[in-house]
Amino acid sequence: MKNIVDQAPHAALLKGNHDDRAAQDFAFTLRNLVTSELMPANRTVFDRRVAPAYARANGKPPETPAQVRTAMAADSWYKFYISARRTSQELIWSSVIPAVEQGEPAPVAPAGGTLTLAENFTPPRYISAIDIHCMPGGYCADRGPGDEAAGAVYDRGVYLYMSGLMGPMNDGVGQLAARWLHARLPDFAPANILDLGCGVGHSTLAYAGVWPDAQLHGLDCGAALLRYGHRRAESLGVPVYFHQGDAEHTPFPDASFDLVTSHIVLHETSTRALPAIFAECHRLLKPGGVMLHIDQPRFDDSDPYATFLQENETFYNNEPFWRQYRRIDLEAAAAKAGFATPELDVLSAAVVQQSQNNQKLPDAIAKKRGFS
Repeated sequence: MKNIVDQAPHAALLKGNHDDRAAQDFAFTLRNLVTSELMPANRTVFDRRVAPAYARANGKPPETPAQVRTAMAADSWYKFYISARRTSQELIWSSVIPAVEQGEPAPVAPAGGTLTLAENFTPPRYISAIDIHCMPGGYCADRGPGDEAAGAVYDRGVYLYMSGLMGPMNDGVGQLAARWLHARLPDFAPANILDLGCGVGHSTLAYAGVWPDAQLHGLDCGAALLRYGHRRAESLGVPVYFHQGDAEHTPFPDASFDLVTSHIVLHETSTRALPAIFAECHRLLKPGGVMLHIDQPRFDDSDPYATFLQENETFYNNEPFWRQYRRIDLEAAAAKAGFATPELDVLSAAVVQQSQNNQKLPDAIAKKRGFS
């Protein structure tokens, strides 16, 4: 396995002692083995064994993702693979939790950011009712005033989960979004930026590198995520205004922001919530403002096997909305939220082209208002 740069240290990060890091290295390596060696083997099993057997029994090979799943679910190799994948996922979190429970973050010097938690806040059920990505307690776990555990677990855990591919600061998606938008609209200089579902601020901070004079705001449901995110941003010297709230009903006045964005968030919402979030973005944007969401591309069912494999996130990784989200027409949803069709066309074609040129890039949808 190629060497990958380790996660960059900062005052809030808790990696633990020697034994903790050894357990994390094992979980990291197992995850890489499962994704790089075991997962590709499923295609060979499907082509050489499962599809022919299904064709003999049904008169034709499986033609839909559901039929592929029915056929694969009975195969011993696939059962082994799914077990190994789920186990590697759970090991990531279990390797990180002891370091967080026993660690003590270092003090940080103020950088000028703020943290505003809501009183009597009730997070949406699509976030609170399930441990997304199998992270124990989920994003909304909060043990009371001062608790940062969910944020500390997420920061270290997501680095291992992504095998370091998001970069040493876990900000690869934010860097992609900010730099792409700046290249696409070089005259666009947002003064106020809102990152919805900001988590611990991985992507939020990336915008400071492109627009250093912009005022950065991050909104999320999880109090512990936000406490940790605030400490992390302060330790890195980036002032961010963190707020607890729901992306469907934010606490900000109309026309508050030049840029409203999110990063790998929409697929963790719901059928009802997504249109409401788009409508809220429309309300929050100033004339000439931009809405930019980075997430997974729509399914292309021309290869039912590929769709079946992607759908495993819903079946085995606690991502209930994943399958449905990846079949939604985002442009139609944005138009229904108030973004006019000609405005939608300005950026979306370029995004599709970028996604097709590099399949490792997440798909994006960018919409603007009144920009000529």
